[in-house]
Amino acid sequence: MKRIGVLIPAITERMQSELIDGIFRTARTAGFDVIVLTTATSGMDYHFQSDMMEGEENIFTLLDSIRLDGVLFASHYFSKAHVRSRICEKIRKAGIPCIDLGGSALGFETVRTPQDEAFCELTAHVIERHSCRRLLFLAGQEGHPDSEQRMQGFVRAAKAHGCPYEIVYGDFWKARAAELGRELLAHERPMPDAILCASDIMAVSLCDTLKSGGVSVPDDVILTGFDGHISGLSNFPSITTVSGGMAALGRLGAARLIEMTGGKADLPDGTGMHILYGASCGCAERMEDYRAAALQVQAHIRHEADTAERLEMRINADIITRASCVESLPELTAIIDQTAHILKDCRSLYLCLCDDWEGDPAHPEHSRTQGYSRRMLCAVSKDAGMPARDEGRFPAKHILPMLTKPHEPVLLFLLPLHASVQAFGYCAFAYEKAEDFTISVMLVNMLSAVAGGLRMLRQKRYAAYLQRQIEEASLYDKMTDMLSKKGLLRYLEQQQTGSCGILLVTVGRLSAAAFVQNHSRMNDAVMQSELLLANAIRLLSGQKLQAARLDKQSFAVVFPAADGETPERTADELMIQLEVLIRKMQEGSAAAFLPEPYAVCGMLTSPAGACLSALWEKLASIQPKESGFTGIAQLRRLRREIHQAPGLDWSLGEISKRLNISKSYAQKLYKKHFGISYMQDLIEARINAARQLLTATDLPVHEIAAACGYQNATHFMRQFKEITGLTPSAYRNRHP
Repeated sequence: MKRIGVLIPAITERMQSELIDGIFRTARTAGFDVIVLTTATSGMDYHFQSDMMEGEENIFTLLDSIRLDGVLFASHYFSKAHVRSRICEKIRKAGIPCIDLGGSALGFETVRTPQDEAFCELTAHVIERHSCRRLLFLAGQEGHPDSEQRMQGFVRAAKAHGCPYEIVYGDFWKARAAELGRELLAHERPMPDAILCASDIMAVSLCDTLKSGGVSVPDDVILTGFDGHISGLSNFPSITTVSGGMAALGRLGAARLIEMTGGKADLPDGTGMHILYGASCGCAERMEDYRAAALQVQAHIRHEADTAERLEMRINADIITRASCVESLPELTAIIDQTAHILKDCRSLYLCLCDDWEGDPAHPEHSRTQGYSRRMLCAVSKDAGMPARDEGRFPAKHILPMLTKPHEPVLLFLLPLHASVQAFGYCAFAYEKAEDFTISVMLVNMLSAVAGGLRMLRQKRYAAYLQRQIEEASLYDKMTDMLSKKGLLRYLEQQQTGSCGILLVTVGRLSAAAFVQNHSRMNDAVMQSELLLANAIRLLSGQKLQAARLDKQSFAVVFPAADGETPERTADELMIQLEVLIRKMQEGSAAAFLPEPYAVCGMLTSPAGACLSALWEKLASIQPKESGFTGIAQLRRLRREIHQAPGLDWSLGEISKRLNISKSYAQKLYKKHFGISYMQDLIEARINAARQLLTATDLPVHEIAAACGYQNATHFMRQFKEITGLTPSAYRNRHP
């Protein structure tokens, strides 16, 4: 089905509704849908161009993405030149037919409603019915097409009845009309029998001015207007006027546009313009009764309006409160479903969101402010009295999913959905008659509440993103960029039990570097030692190991469990590498103290938290005390050096000297902490080294004995057989 668009700012008066009604009645006869792009606020030239107005006027950028067969541009209602220019540019870019209902000044084709006959009839009425002879016509701007037509009808009737007349040019607005009223009150102009105004706005302003000067309307002078504007109908006395002009303009514009698109519309005979008789010409009998009745009606209307306003305030407050607390889009759409009935006479409601309405939480400053996405989400599709539906995503060119299905011609009003300048999408409202649609407080507040709810959802999404970022950051230590204790636990939970070992390392004490004699524990020295240890562990983790910082000076290293290797052996090798790295880094720095690390290790067991806690407690239990011997870490390092290089000339005297303790005390500590005597541990280290050389090399046995620290090959072979049960040669043959 074909569709035509209507571009018009906020529909706030009856004449605009009449215009759209004329358009839709005509389009419907030709099988056309009518899509009205409008706003909830009508920005005037004297209104500051705020973010709110930018968000409202964004609705007209839909011309870039939706499919229309033609547009009717009500340019006379757009007061801002830059908005008119922007719309003109988009119409031309779309390359679709356009009828400018406000004239041809913008370069588009236009239509004109014949108005001279209606004004001629109005003029004849005041002459024939009210015996007026001396006439005055308050025109619009000189040369204005509408004013010229109305003037022609006035002059024709005046001449036909032989009545003298005067023409005064105005501007369709209040100021010139009030000025004319003051001239008449000051007797600068003779008072005529009747003044016929080219617009109701001028008629009301003139009436008020004359009444303020003691001139009675219609007793002293008859007054008429033109347009059927609400200001004239609600005035006291009500203004006799001509109505139906806007509906006629809508019919003619729609018919011409449909013809330009290859269609044909049926038009009724005549223009449909007619006189609305009011009290300003004296047609209302018994003026006092009329006045009393009018006052009663006004009081009733005010009472009804006050009652309705209180109800609206309660409903609006509830909607706004509920929408501001939503946790999800379905929750927000449920609120719309439950409250859509407040829009009186609305047949259907549709909530269409841009594909990117949620934005990018990583860049909340990047939000859509102009245009609409090529694909939209119809989050709410609700017919009156029926549950709402989610119709999913659809191409924006279709405007609504329902327009792609067989349907009777529909009248749709599309309004922007935005929070300030931030664009979320649009809402569409279907009505049976144009007069049923109005920019009410309920409608504006519903749009605002929905936009506020969407903005709240965006903010909550951003808050959730920040929380995830904070959570992610908490998994790492900021100083070292290693995993934190929390991050380590998460990492361990993802590993298979028994697939890796864990080494916990901490600083037991500080020892002075060789060139430093001062052993004072200054804060900077402590910090330097911690950094040395951290950097050394970071270098270790580059060997496909996972490192973590558990507290200020304690670290964990997770390593894969090798087949046939105990975690203790792997841990010893890592500790030797760690100490070598520390000393190498110290050589190139000004560090006065070196950390003496000590460690515990074990296999990963489930649960990971309990496993880590057990190792942590074990680490704390072996921490050296300030009293007594504090060189446990150094003793452990010496043992690792023995196992790493058992072929060196090791002796108990060397060990006691390096620990600065007696030989007997060194022997006692060795046995206590390692469960084996120093000598037996050295022999096992040398025999283990010999096993490796026997299986990995072709060296003669005497060379292997020397490499493993034996000065006598016979002694080596005897000890080897005592421990392994085989001679070195037999061991090599059995393990080729």
